[in-house]
Amino acid sequence: MLLRRHYEVTVNKNIKEDDIWKFAWNPKNWTASNPSEHLGLVFYNKQDRPETGATFLQRESLAGIYADLHGQILYAERPKVCVWTGTAAYRFGYFTFYISEGGTLRLVRNKDGIIISHDVFMDFVDSWLGKLAMWYFKTVLKGERALNLHAQRELDYFKKCLEK
Repeated sequence: MLLRRHYEVTVNKNIKEDDIWKFAWNPKNWTASNPSEHLGLVFYNKQDRPETGATFLQRESLAGIYADLHGQILYAERPKVCVWTGTAAYRFGYFTFYISEGGTLRLVRNKDGIIISHDVFMDFVDSWLGKLAMWYFKTVLKGERALNLHAQRELDYFKKCLEK
């Protein structure tokens, strides 16, 4: 049971794509983009940056629930695109729910500037427990709204910092 969303901002056309990539993919800046929910990001490679095949750990909170997201960069073409996937372990009381997650970050130049977009997904297991988890996420936790705020806040932060 897939939950998909698209987020984007347009930044000033005078900013270079490589400068956006360097800023956005710096783990310190990524964490700072949502300080109340991002609790740390590390890439397990020499550069501590995304590259095809690199694994990572992001500690975060979404809709008030803590998660460790263990992931891998499936494809990175600097500075145009980065595709990632992973499994987030959301801890809720005595229970841990594992949710497959992923996304594609893209930079596309047009006449108005550079669009930074992030397509994200959460894939709840298609079982009675997965259906219960998705219902709880959507209904009780208001998780769709929380996800929208979480992801858009990241891109808005990048835009604000890059356009200073």
